[in-house]
Amino acid sequence: MKEINFSELAHFTPRQLDFASTVLDPSSKYTLYGGSKGSGKSYALRWMLVYLLLDWAAKGHKNVRVALFCEDYPALKDRQLTKVQTEFPSWLGTLGDNKIEGLSFILKPEYGGGVLGFRNLDDPAKYNSSEFAAIGVDELTLNPEPTFQALRGIMRWPGIEQTKFIAGTNPIGIGMAWVKKYWITREFPQNEVEGDKFVFVPAKAKDNPHLGPEFEMQLAGLNPDLRKAYLEGSWDIYEGQMFTEFNEETHTCDAFPIPSHWKKYRSIDHGRTSPTSCHWYAVDELGDVWVYREYYQAATDADINARNIQGLSVPDEADGRYWFTTLDSACWAKHGGETIAEIYERNGVIAEPSVKGRVHGWSLVHEYLRYRTPESVYRAERRLKPDDALPEGTAQDKGFVVHAPKIHIFKECTNLVRELKDAIIEVKRDGSQTEDMDARSSDHALDDLSYGLQHMHEGRTLKKRSYIEELLMRRQKKNALTANNLSRYYANRRS
Repeated sequence: MKEINFSELAHFTPRQLDFASTVLDPSSKYTLYGGSKGSGKSYALRWMLVYLLLDWAAKGHKNVRVALFCEDYPALKDRQLTKVQTEFPSWLGTLGDNKIEGLSFILKPEYGGGVLGFRNLDDPAKYNSSEFAAIGVDELTLNPEPTFQALRGIMRWPGIEQTKFIAGTNPIGIGMAWVKKYWITREFPQNEVEGDKFVFVPAKAKDNPHLGPEFEMQLAGLNPDLRKAYLEGSWDIYEGQMFTEFNEETHTCDAFPIPSHWKKYRSIDHGRTSPTSCHWYAVDELGDVWVYREYYQAATDADINARNIQGLSVPDEADGRYWFTTLDSACWAKHGGETIAEIYERNGVIAEPSVKGRVHGWSLVHEYLRYRTPESVYRAERRLKPDDALPEGTAQDKGFVVHAPKIHIFKECTNLVRELKDAIIEVKRDGSQTEDMDARSSDHALDDLSYGLQHMHEGRTLKKRSYIEELLMRRQKKNALTANNLSRYYANRRS
């Protein structure tokens, strides 16, 4: 194998050299580089993967494959492919769409014949059977955590024990929360056995000598949130958070016995490969909602989900004493056999179709999360106009008790808490924001929360008698539900 002076080839900056030395350290396996914009992340990633191929070839590992991923093809083209065409010398290898290797830069045989594949993450599942000795991800926070876990599963190569995961990123995007936990605050899940192998190498625009002070001035002119992320590399706040009102300390509480006179209901977002999410709610005397139980399960059939949900419904709830149970209205779609809703009914969960208003549902979530001062509640309860004067003294002085905000979540509902923290706003191609959530955000628990709040406000109408009779007839034939139970179910709905 021909020798190469990599320093003369790549011309790493001092900070990029820090990144390289960290990647090569045997004690690190997952190295994150970056922070602020313009710190040379994309450059460092592609050249570091080339170095690994050359290093492994020098140790006798020929024709090794590594991959560099971006969230989609346009990003891959703009951030990597156009740069590779001018940066990687032709004597080192060839960039092309190879019939066997796909879109790749293939080193020449005299340099080990290694392959640097360029891939996009529009569907991570398509790489389930792939193998790469090293994986790089450009802008890691633009991906959800399951994508990272899927990539970990294909990071292997015969004869190479120290495989490597490297990534560059800014503190912004749908994956900002989980990336921060792994690399910044180091709050690992209980099942994480490689926590000591995660290393963060911070870098800022000023660490890149190829950028002048004008670029920093340009970043300084951004709005406060983007300036913190892009210029300062701050992981404390980022633009695009969907539910900025949510505060774990304010909105979560320890579990307690739910008073028997509070109205209870359930809402369900069904999934097969994606998680099925169900939450149990109670409404107190002031109209505040308490989320007191959670079911969150992926890769499970509808009948098993229904039985699990019914099994979690304690005896005084399981006999039809819910105010209502609402299920994603898509579960009533007919595909030639039983509908998902009928499968739930057959297994003891009688539900009503959810109200379909995704954006309106998010507005209700915002409303219930929002902190309310006693004065604002006092005005709302008494239908006072904004310019109406309040009586002398504060609302508290008059003995008015207020719970702020309007929703409280038991700490055991971990998936709902996680999704509230991680959700980001959908952004159009032109950069403008919509009123909806980014489709890549995990939203199963949030969807069922939205269904429940919407149904409580808009969908609490008893079904037509013909439907009751039809359901009763079907249930009587299957000996699954007695007329008395069904009557009691709807009697409780009227109360």
